[in-house]
Amino acid sequence: MAGIGGLERLAILAATLLIAACGSPGTAPQTLPPSAASAKATITAPATPPGTVVGASPSGLLPPGVTVVDTANSIQRLDWSPSGKLLAVLTCGGELGTGRADILDLAGRRIASFDAFDMAWVDDSHLMTLVVSPNDTARGTVTDHSIDGTEADIVPGIFGGMLGNGHGSVALMAPVGASDDPAGESFRIWSNGQLGSRIAGFGRPERWSSDGRLLALVRESATGGANGLGSETAVLLAAGSSIPGTLTVLKLPENATVLKRPLDDTRLDVYFSPDGSRLATSGGLVLSLADGSSTQLTGSIDGWTSEGALVVVGGDGRVSLWTPARTAAIPNAFDWADFGPSEADVATLPAPDENLSFPVAAVVRRAGGSLSIRLNVSLVMAVWSSGGICFIATGTADAQREDNRLLRIQLPAG
Repeated sequence: MAGIGGLERLAILAATLLIAACGSPGTAPQTLPPSAASAKATITAPATPPGTVVGASPSGLLPPGVTVVDTANSIQRLDWSPSGKLLAVLTCGGELGTGRADILDLAGRRIASFDAFDMAWVDDSHLMTLVVSPNDTARGTVTDHSIDGTEADIVPGIFGGMLGNGHGSVALMAPVGASDDPAGESFRIWSNGQLGSRIAGFGRPERWSSDGRLLALVRESATGGANGLGSETAVLLAAGSSIPGTLTVLKLPENATVLKRPLDDTRLDVYFSPDGSRLATSGGLVLSLADGSSTQLTGSIDGWTSEGALVVVGGDGRVSLWTPARTAAIPNAFDWADFGPSEADVATLPAPDENLSFPVAAVVRRAGGSLSIRLNVSLVMAVWSSGGICFIATGTADAQREDNRLLRIQLPAG
C-alpha cells in the first residue's frame, strides 16, 4: 500500500531516478484537466488481452509451478489489495512520466489496466492513480477507479503523490516543489469520497499502519532554496550526506501526535510492526510507540514479517530475522529476502560467486521446500499472497534485451 517514499520523492526532485529506471516503451497516459472533477478517466487497453497468461520464455523452460505472467516494462512496485486477492503492478513507460497500473488476479490474469505514474489501493474494489505530464512529473491528476471499470472519478486538485491505507483512505501529497520550504510540505486525506482539509507542518506521509489508523510522516529540517529543494538540502544531496529532520506518527482522523522525535536522515524508509506497536527505520532504529523507547540494531532494516520479526541486512549483505528474543540467519539470503504467510515461505537471492557471474539463481521456499530460478538481478522484487503464491519481478539494466518478466510461483507446502 506504499506510495512514493522518501528516497523516491527526493529522486523526483532531482529528476534523475525515473529517467534511469524507465526502460522499454509503455503506454503514454493522458493528462486530464484539473477542472474535470466529474469527468471519467480513460482506461488503457492492456498490451495483451485480459486473462492472458504467457507461457515460459523461449530462453529456457521454467520449473513446474512457475509461469511467466507478463512480459513487463520496468516494474516499479507490486502492491496487494487489502484482501490479498488482487495484485496491482506499477510499470514505467519509455518516456519520462508515463506508466501503467495493471490489476492481476491470483491466477495471474489481467483484469484491468489504467494509465498511472503512481498508484494506491483505496479498498478491495478501488485503485487510485496519479497521471502526470512528461513535461511536469512533479504534479498530476488523481483518479479513483473501480476495478470493474464502472467508475472513474477525478479527485479535484493537483497532487504530487499518494499513500493508501487499504481501509478507504488515501493521503494525497502536495505537488513536489510546491513550496520553497520542504518542512511545510502538506497533504490531504481522501476518505469516503470526500477530500479533507490541508494538513501541514508534519512533513510527507511515508507509511500507514496495517489497521489504517496511524500515519508516519517525515519532515526535513533544511529550508530555503528554489524548486522545492532547500539550499541546505541541495548541498547535502550533492555531497551524498544525510538530511536530518523529524519523524512524527499521527493518529487519524484525530490528528493526534503519538510519537515525535529527531531523525538523522529523512531519506530512510519506515515500517510499522504488524500490530502497530512499534516503528522501525531502515537505518536500524526500532521505536516503541507506547513510551518512545528505542533499540538500535546493527545493519539495515527491510521490513517486518507477518509474525512480527524484523528483516535485517547485515554489513556483509547476509539477511537475518531479529526479535528481542533471537536472531536467526536466513539460508541462501544475500541483500534481499521477501517473506510470505510464514517465515518458512521466503524468496531470497544467494551471495554472488567469486566471479560475480550473472544471472544468479533466486531461491523460493514454500514452507520448507525449495526451488531455484535463474534471474537477472538488476531488478528483483517479490510479494506473497496470504495463500502462499509468490510473484517475482525480474529484469535487466539493458531494456533492449527485453528480459523484464513477472513470474508467478505456486508451490505445494513442504
